[in-house]
Amino acid sequence: MGSNGTFTARRKSLVLAGVAVLAAAGVGAAALPAAADASGRAEAGTILATSLNGANGVPVQGGPAVGDKDGAALEFVKIDGDRVSVAVKWRGIGRPTALHIHQGATATNGDVKVDFTGLLARSRGRSVTGTVTVKDAALLERLKSDPGSFYANLRTARFPGGAVRGRLHKVTGTFDFRDALKNFQASVVKGEQIYECKAAEGGGHAFAQRDVSAVLGGHIAHSFVAPNSGTPQWIAPDGSAVTGAVISRTPNGANIPELDLTATRSGEHRGLLAGTQEILRLNTVGGVAPAGSCTPGAVVGVPYQADYVFVQR
Repeated sequence: MGSNGTFTARRKSLVLAGVAVLAAAGVGAAALPAAADASGRAEAGTILATSLNGANGVPVQGGPAVGDKDGAALEFVKIDGDRVSVAVKWRGIGRPTALHIHQGATATNGDVKVDFTGLLARSRGRSVTGTVTVKDAALLERLKSDPGSFYANLRTARFPGGAVRGRLHKVTGTFDFRDALKNFQASVVKGEQIYECKAAEGGGHAFAQRDVSAVLGGHIAHSFVAPNSGTPQWIAPDGSAVTGAVISRTPNGANIPELDLTATRSGEHRGLLAGTQEILRLNTVGGVAPAGSCTPGAVVGVPYQADYVFVQR
């Protein structure tokens, strides 16, 4: 994955085409209402999202080059019947030569299952949208029910094995897919998960979440509403702000889990975050609470990295 310096530098450079690259934690549970089209009907289809980067690449000895350390992309996929639509924007990589969905778990490589490469011929700048037809109904059902066992990647001439890669996640809410590229990604510039030594169930003491303190690109501040509240908040410089509640957690190896959170406006009616309905915390690194016994009342901060996807209404 490379050194922490390289990793941090790459995340600081994540400014995707047309958006400012702008982290999450929390407790609780929530559900999002379905979005409606102009007729008032709920929009059909399943929407998936992923944040792609070079660090996620899985090299094969003697195989083609993978993992552009300067690259990043944000991708949305919609499955509606046998029609699979994609909207993706990228930065820091050469002109893409292939755009695929593969079946394969984290840290493994798998076969191509959906091929969007033909759409790249009509890309605009550093983004592309379009739709392909997939007749394998069983494959599409697996993609909808278990998106985490699939990943997206973009290939380039320099990195024919995959310049950037990201695991797919289901978006709980819905939106007009024609506006998919209006959603934006945010990365931690500097951040810590903060833990306090508290009495543990069954006796003794252990570190438990007290807060989070992070700065995102775009100078977005991320913390809990109050220490030990379990309610995360994000505040943009323009006064727009949201709070979050966890919908689901996805384990991510030895790192803090990836999260899907519903968002509730808590600041200005207009601004960068005002239209946010859902936040995905992806590509987490570090941040895990210290293990073992501790001194009651002790507080520690554990550095972490993550990409965040802010899904708009």
